[in-house]
Amino acid sequence: MNELKDSIVLILLLLFVVFLVGCSYATDITENNSFNNEISQNDVFKGSKSLYNYINKNEKLPEYVEISNRKYSMGQFMYLMSKTVINSQKNDLNNITIPYNIKSVKNPTGSSINGEISSKDINSYSKAIINYMDNNNRPPNYIKSRLGNIQYETMIFAISKFLSKSSNGKLAKITISVSRKSPINNNGYTIGLFSKYIKRDSLKKYLSSTKNAPKDEFIKKLAKKLTKGCNTKLEKAEAIFNWVKSNIKYFRYGNTKYGAKKSIKIRKGNCVDNSHVLVSLFRASNIPTRYVNGKCKFIKGDLDGSTVSHVWVQVLINKKWIVADGTYQGNRLGYVSNWKINSYKLLGIYSCVYTNTAYNINLIKYNRNNN
Repeated sequence: MNELKDSIVLILLLLFVVFLVGCSYATDITENNSFNNEISQNDVFKGSKSLYNYINKNEKLPEYVEISNRKYSMGQFMYLMSKTVINSQKNDLNNITIPYNIKSVKNPTGSSINGEISSKDINSYSKAIINYMDNNNRPPNYIKSRLGNIQYETMIFAISKFLSKSSNGKLAKITISVSRKSPINNNGYTIGLFSKYIKRDSLKKYLSSTKNAPKDEFIKKLAKKLTKGCNTKLEKAEAIFNWVKSNIKYFRYGNTKYGAKKSIKIRKGNCVDNSHVLVSLFRASNIPTRYVNGKCKFIKGDLDGSTVSHVWVQVLINKKWIVADGTYQGNRLGYVSNWKINSYKLLGIYSCVYTNTAYNINLIKYNRNNN
């Protein structure tokens, strides 16, 4: 019995020692963090260049900026860039204190911005940003300027461009051309290609199985596999879209050659067959989908420089018809980058597409809806 008591006492002592060591380690981490609350202006310049390149390429803001294995939210980095602009223009080379507990931007809004922004302008905007964030602990929705109200996202793009083009924050000027409807200002979405859902339009035809876009066991099985672990229609749609654009290689030819099933099996298809694949998988996942036909001027990919008839799809999510064009790797669900979205000619919106013998996409026969 005494031996058992001694063992229990020994175990308790060991647990107490482990607890003390753990507390000591936790304190060290806290203390180390307390000394890591500054960032150099040089690091902000580097981060700004990385941020600008990302936005310029993807036409959207990233979730964060990473510098030396440390992640900064967009709000934090907007503050750091603004401080760097102000300090560098008055030759203050000191490190910048990192802001914490920055809230998300509340309701960003603004105008289309097109014109030159001088270093004096950038400095003025940066001061306004710092003043607002110091008082509200969140980024401003917009900044007033002579070019109009510069929306939060466009402002981040402008400051990152300014700093990335300058090694000392004293660049003379930059040119900014960002539409209010630009993907940059709309979470990376090409909202100009979205359509509002009309309630009187029946969704039954947008969920039906067709010859070229069937909902048979083969399609259902693949759709289920691709959407495993997805909880919302948006997550399912993104999973399907990303698989299609990565696995169905684009080939140029007219009309429909393969349909959804064969295109999936041979991993290739033109814009019509690519759309068939998307339609069949979306509809098999109970996501209403329709075809869109337009004459588009291509600026990237295999069709670069061509103006031709083109087919893509729209999926209904949260009462909006969202664009989905899986023919180019740089496209995303809700975003198109391989053809000019502001100058295309809409030819029609359809629930299904049939094939005739003509080897010309313009002669495809459509089952057209009314809206």
